[in-house]
Amino acid sequence: MAEQEKAHLQTFNALMVKHQVRPTIMTPIWDMAGYALGMGTALMGKEAAMACTVAVETVIAEHYNNQLRQMNDAGYNTEEDGELRKVINPSC
Repeated sequence: MAEQEKAHLQTFNALMVKHQVRPTIMTPIWDMAGYALGMGTALMGKEAAMACTVAVETVIAEHYNNQLRQMNDAGYNTEEDGELRKVINPSC
């Protein structure tokens, strides 16, 4: 799972460079919050860590689905959009 997340992060970082998109100023805060959440639940035990992982993945899936819906509603359907769609949802 960690390797998949590293590859996912690397892909998004490469897309930001390719499309000249600045990362949000909030990135360091999100990084620290994510680390604290992961560490905190890991210290609480395996069940807590797994419950946290499931909850986070559920929220991320909802976010990605909302992003895809917004892209569809706005009429984004170019080759470059297809690249982003495949990162968000490999089955696109």
